Amino acid sequence: MSEELKPCPFCDGKAVIKAVNKNYGFTIWCQCKDENCGARTVGYCPDTNNEDNSLESIESCKNKAIEAWNRRANNETD
Repeated sequence: MSEELKPCPFCDGKAVIKAVNKNYGFTIWCQCKDENCGARTVGYCPDTNNEDNSLESIESCKNKAIEAWNRRANNETD
């Protein structure tokens, strides 16, 4: 999925995909670039313990974060 991120639903700012690897694990989420806004999705944690499937798991979590960010209250599919 290479879906484009919609603007922030709160401030209309640009959204970005973020990822971090900390001692508690790898997490992917989307958030508004505007530091004053703070809007973000929940974090999605891919399974990176299985070398054979880690890239697919990372891509799946990225897609979940994009889907969560782009979902709007007025979507007909919700």
